[in-house]
Amino acid sequence: MTTEKRLYQVTKELPESMLSEILDFAEFLKQKKSIGKKQIGNIAQRIHRRFKNLEGEGLPIPERQLSRMPPQWDR
Repeated sequence: MTTEKRLYQVTKELPESMLSEILDFAEFLKQKKSIGKKQIGNIAQRIHRRFKNLEGEGLPIPERQLSRMPPQWDR
């Protein structure tokens, strides 16, 4: 028996509330799969595409917040 037929057999006896949960989960899996396909590729290429239209000129650069010195541990 195929997975599709087994799924049909199991779900035809379930109440509507449970069918709704199964449908939600199936739609989640479908969306997760389509998002995964969009993210395939070189990470550097994805970063470049994401920020290619960013205007960086004239943006203020905040002062460094962290000290360059290592923390002093109490001994």
